[in-house]
Amino acid sequence: MPHLSVSDVESRLSTVQCAICKGSSFGIDQRFMQSDGEWRGVCKKCFYSFPVYTDMEFYLRTQPDVPYRLKEISCTACNHRGVSLDFRITMSVREAIYFVTCLNCKRAFPEKSFLEAFE
Repeated sequence: MPHLSVSDVESRLSTVQCAICKGSSFGIDQRFMQSDGEWRGVCKKCFYSFPVYTDMEFYLRTQPDVPYRLKEISCTACNHRGVSLDFRITMSVREAIYFVTCLNCKRAFPEKSFLEAFE
């Protein structure tokens, strides 16, 4: 899996809304970047912070249902089924978001995760 840079992640985060203020301007707090791929995302408007997980190889090995779900996700551009998981966030206790890339046309887009319900 390709290694994502901080600027790549920050750019892709702008495609979702903050759980608190509904803004879409985020940064990565580099003081909290851990070697296991766990980072902290921060809303630049209200300063709400949330975890960003970038080690998807480990996640896919430990979550057996996720690869099956990724095969079923349709691209928002070409409608092809099947995506790769680039990174994921837990925006709130009720909202986890996968950042995926279409295997066919390479379009990158966010997808709400229905496998991580914390209710």
